[in-house]
Amino acid sequence: MKITVMTLNLRINVTSDGDNAWPHRLQAVSDLIQESNPTLLGTQEGSYGMLQDMDGFMPAYSRIGEGRLGLDSGQAPHDECCAIFYKHDELTPVKHGQYWLSETPELPGSKSWDSSLPRICTWVCFELKQQPGTRFYAFNTHFDHMGQEAREESAKLIMDRIRQIREQEELPSLLMGDFNAHPDNIAIQLLQEQFNDAYSLLNEPVGCTFHAFEGGREGQPIDFIFSAGDVELSEVVVDREQRHGKYPSDHYSIAATATLT
Repeated sequence: MKITVMTLNLRINVTSDGDNAWPHRLQAVSDLIQESNPTLLGTQEGSYGMLQDMDGFMPAYSRIGEGRLGLDSGQAPHDECCAIFYKHDELTPVKHGQYWLSETPELPGSKSWDSSLPRICTWVCFELKQQPGTRFYAFNTHFDHMGQEAREESAKLIMDRIRQIREQEELPSLLMGDFNAHPDNIAIQLLQEQFNDAYSLLNEPVGCTFHAFEGGREGQPIDFIFSAGDVELSEVVVDREQRHGKYPSDHYSIAATATLT
């Protein structure tokens, strides 16, 4: 069974972005998703309002994921999520959850180490509707953009959580997100030791995935898709195209085909 997995940092909605602010990019995001047609989409930096906008042009999808500050923070409407969108005609969520990338992962809004902000990982166990009994896990995260220790410890925490799940259930796992780290960063190297990196399939340099609305490809990626277990990644695409003269985000989307065996 093949599914298309995609990750996209949406870029939070701020008026200081001017012509690149969210309301001006919504159509470009819509076109990108409809053209890419992912089975599974992990987003970062999406506020509840932005995600509700996306619901309007994604009727074939449902989503899972809450804000990083916690539902009782009083800032929920403006909080950022690591939401996972999925085609509800193809996938059934069996169970799901969210934990914080901190020394107290179950404490909403918690942060540790040198993290500048609370950071989260959203996870879902899915079952394929066309193949009842075939299940896999999807994880979507966003590492801190300032704290190197936080990035390394976040990688270790996620690795440990996925390892525990795989020891119990031996199910395939997909990990995606904005890791705010280049391939030579220790945090990424730790993940590459345990997981398969989709970029390893490319025969050319990946190039940048964060471009600050300037486009181009020079640089290194910070957005990744990883896999573990009985899943084969192929057909990796970094989408650098504009839609209606706009980049959908200040990050490029990354998509890969995942074959579950």
